[in-house]
Amino acid sequence: MKFNGKNLPNSRAKLEEFVKENGLHPYGVVSYQGRDIFLAETDLEMDDPFAHPLGYWQAAWFVTAPNSMEKIDGGSWGIYDAFHDMDQGWTAESKRMARIQDMMAKAKEWVDKSKEVGRYDA
Repeated sequence: MKFNGKNLPNSRAKLEEFVKENGLHPYGVVSYQGRDIFLAETDLEMDDPFAHPLGYWQAAWFVTAPNSMEKIDGGSWGIYDAFHDMDQGWTAESKRMARIQDMMAKAKEWVDKSKEVGRYDA
């Protein structure tokens, strides 16, 4: 799946539709500093044999804006090669949890930086 500005959701209602249409697996919603962070991930994708010969996952996060009637305020995604963290001896489940934790950390960092620059009232 290739994400771009035209197919990303702009509201919480469209997020559910987006997740279903793109085969993402939602991993839940976490509240952080008055915002909801949504996490989702694709199945192992195999459409880039040159860059990712054993496949890759795409994980995404989306944050709602405060007091916005659940408008999506920001979001991003990460690509994780099937080789990621091989040296750790992790199981498939522990790798999945590492991807989710990485996405959560990035989402929280985005909220924190948005507050730092005055994007939101503190």
